[in-house]
Amino acid sequence: MLIIDRIEEGKAVCEDEDGRQVVLEIFPDGAAEGDVLVYSDDGQLTVDTCMTRLRREKAAALSRRIQGRRRKENIT
Repeated sequence: MLIIDRIEEGKAVCEDEDGRQVVLEIFPDGAAEGDVLVYSDDGQLTVDTCMTRLRREKAAALSRRIQGRRRKENIT
């Protein structure tokens, strides 16, 4: 599994499960920052839309919690 951190100069800069950086010159069409890439049965990298959605939902929930804490700190 790879997660696209950013796309620079037509290359996808990714992070693997161990936190190592991996640069891909070829990656799925339409792939974007934050997408989860997995290898399909035929060895091709594809976007795992379910995992991508779950990761984005978790990140959004964490952001909401952090923002809520900041608001409470500013009130008191």
